Amino acid sequence: MRLYGKRLTAVILSLLMMHQGTALAAEKATIDRAPRQTSYERERSQEQWKTLRDDVLAWEEIRDLVHEYNPTVSALWINYRDNNDTGTYDLDYEDVISNIESVYDNALGKSDAGDASAELARKQSLASIDTTIQNSDREVVTLGHEKTEVTTAEAIKQQIISIYTTELTSKLNQLAIEQDTKLLEQSRRKLAVGSGTELDVLTAEKTLKDAEVSLQTSLADHIKVKQTVLVNLGWKYDAEPVICEVPEVTDEMINQLNLQEDIQKAIGNSYTLKIDERKMALAESEGTVSSTAISLNTDKNQVQSDMTAKYNALLEAQNNYAKQQLSELNLLKTLDKTNRSYALGSSSLRDLETATYNYNSAVINTQLMKYNMQSAYFTYISYRDGLAGSGSASK
Repeated sequence: MRLYGKRLTAVILSLLMMHQGTALAAEKATIDRAPRQTSYERERSQEQWKTLRDDVLAWEEIRDLVHEYNPTVSALWINYRDNNDTGTYDLDYEDVISNIESVYDNALGKSDAGDASAELARKQSLASIDTTIQNSDREVVTLGHEKTEVTTAEAIKQQIISIYTTELTSKLNQLAIEQDTKLLEQSRRKLAVGSGTELDVLTAEKTLKDAEVSLQTSLADHIKVKQTVLVNLGWKYDAEPVICEVPEVTDEMINQLNLQEDIQKAIGNSYTLKIDERKMALAESEGTVSSTAISLNTDKNQVQSDMTAKYNALLEAQNNYAKQQLSELNLLKTLDKTNRSYALGSSSLRDLETATYNYNSAVINTQLMKYNMQSAYFTYISYRDGLAGSGSASK
C-alpha cells in the first residue's frame, strides 16, 4: 500500500508513540476491563469463553486471560487489529523517502530559519528510515506484543505465588506475636519479683511491637498482590474468584533439566532474538546493519547468561528447601523430646512453648521455601521458552 503526505507522516508518528508508550502503559493497569473485546466471539468456542468468564482462576488459562482481559495487553492487540489494514505496518522504503522529501520541499521558502529547520528535520528523518521500517514491520510488532503478553502472564504467575507466600508470612508473624506476648508477660513477672529489669521489659515490648508491625505489613502485602492479580486478569479489585493452587514442582522435574540443552532451546525461542533477527533482515544501511548485529550478539550472550543465572537460582532454591525440611524434622524431634521432659518435670512450660513455637515456625518456613523453589522453577521454564534475553535491552 502506497501512502503519501500527511497520512504517512501520521502513521510514522503513531508508530513512534506506540513503541515509546508500551513500557509506560504497563504501569497504568486499571480496574475496568478494556472497553472493547480483544478477540471476536467467533475466535473461541462457547466452552472456551465459558471457562474464561467463570469465577475460577486456573493456572493453565492465565495467558488466555491476559490476552483477553489484561488492560495493557488487550489494548495492544485491539490497536494491532485496528491498524492491521490501514497501512500502519510494512511501510515501503521508497514511500518513506518520498514522504520525507515531500515534507521537506513543502517546508522550504518560508524563511531562512524555516529552511534550516526543515533541512535538519530531513536529515534526522533520513537517518532513522531503517528504524521506521523496522518498527512498522508486522512480524516485529507481532513478536513484541507476544513478548509483552507472555511477560505479563509470567509476572502474574509469580504474583499468584506471592498471594500464598504473603498469607504464610502473616501466619508466621502471628506466631511471633503470640510468642513475643508470652515473653513480655514473663519479663514483667520477673521484674515484679526482682529477677528482671526495666530494660528487659522495654526490649520485650519493642520486639512485640515490631512483630505487630510486620503482621500489618504482610496483611497489606497480601491484599495488594491479590488485587493486582485480579485487576490484571479482568476482575474487579474486590472480586472473590477461586484462585488456583500453584502446580507441584518435584526434585525429579528439576533433576531432569539440562542447562546446555535448555540454553539452545532458549536461543531458538527468545522473543528478543527473533526480533533482532527480523530487524537484521530489514536493515538496509551499513550503520543499521552494524548496530543490529551488535545487538543480536549482545542479546545471544544475554540469553546464555540469563539461563545460567536462573538455573543456579533454581538449584539454590531446591537446596534451601531440602535444608529447611531437615531443619523442620530436627525441630520436630526436639519438640517430642521436650514434651517427654515436660511430662517428667525436667523441662519447664517455657521450654515447651519455645520448642512448640520453633517447630510451628519451621513448618511455615518449609512451605515458604517450597514456594520459592516453585517460583524459581517457573521462572527458569519461562526463560527457556522465550523470555531469556529480555533483560538486556528494551526491544
